[in-house]
Amino acid sequence: MIKFTKGNSYLPKGTWSFNLPSGWSCPHAKNCLAFADRETGKIVNGKEQTFRCYSATVERYPAVRKQVWDNFEALKHANHGDMVRMLLEALPQKATHVRIHGGGDFFSQIYFDAWLDVVARRPNVQFWAFTKSLPFWVARLESIPVNLALTASCGGRHDHLIEKYSLRYALVVESEDKAEQMNLPVDMNDFHAMRRGGSFALVENSKRKKPFPPNE
Repeated sequence: MIKFTKGNSYLPKGTWSFNLPSGWSCPHAKNCLAFADRETGKIVNGKEQTFRCYSATVERYPAVRKQVWDNFEALKHANHGDMVRMLLEALPQKATHVRIHGGGDFFSQIYFDAWLDVVARRPNVQFWAFTKSLPFWVARLESIPVNLALTASCGGRHDHLIEKYSLRYALVVESEDKAEQMNLPVDMNDFHAMRRGGSFALVENSKRKKPFPPNE
């Protein structure tokens, strides 16, 4: 049975998140690639990793691992219709905002397409997602519902598609000063991510100095 998770305190009330196992469900990740062992929770870094995936570190907790793997196992072999049905049935009726993948990513085209159907059937809910699975997005550029804000997460295996298709992107930087030098606003609480707009920066979690401000 798949489950959504309540959003963090800095996100608007009514926010829920849907998560999959980090790394294991991220076929196009590179710079942030990391895996939490399904049994032990031990973190293994990808060979080309330059910074650690925060959501992978959270999966060191058994309860978190169980939920993300339950979600993944239920969906990864399902057909399109069953994916849509399961996601809609699990999505809380009172949800106003949904972050798709606080951990994990779109692991196949059929799964990406299933989310497009889910989003279209819940027009009063604002959805957003960071993704490195850019080929799936590019294949559906003309089919993205207006209530879904997608952001290309730099550092994947298909970054060349960002410029080619003028995709909105998020770049992880070491400091707010670095973001300012690049003329990129810093997103501290998904304010930019959950809304359609321009590109922005994210400060690497291990180097973040300021607490997450509330996103009203």
